[in-house]
Amino acid sequence: MKTPALQQFSKMKHVCVAALVVITSITPSRAIWPEKNPADVVRSFYSWYVHEVTNGSRPLEKERGQMRRFVTDRLLNRIDKMPKGPSGLDGDFFLNAQEVDPEWGKNIAVANNYFGRTISKLDVILTGRKLGDRQFEVKVLFQEGAWKIDEVKFSD
Repeated sequence: MKTPALQQFSKMKHVCVAALVVITSITPSRAIWPEKNPADVVRSFYSWYVHEVTNGSRPLEKERGQMRRFVTDRLLNRIDKMPKGPSGLDGDFFLNAQEVDPEWGKNIAVANNYFGRTISKLDVILTGRKLGDRQFEVKVLFQEGAWKIDEVKFSD
């Protein structure tokens, strides 16, 4: 026969397990949260970004809060101020393309070019079958406890 204290402990154990299950099920996936490693941040960003763009979303316009998790405010403001169209930004800033290959979000190679405490430069290659590869350099800064993309340079 269980004592009242043991019954109370048993009920608390069930409540704790249920709470843990609920918390685990509502915690967002790692694919959309920045990590502590700059290469992982770049991989997560491009995986998420390419997926959103290929599904018809416009993350720069409609998912600003999510963009701020991966990109510095300085870069977002710079993109906002760029003239759009043939004489300015003619295509996607982060992909340097007018069309997007869905495979780019799945085939992301990242190599450290320079790694410091608050700045890192990474070489990135997005591989796709439909539109070929995109190769570029990304500069990330450590801000607000996370690595964030601050510059993207494509070699033409």
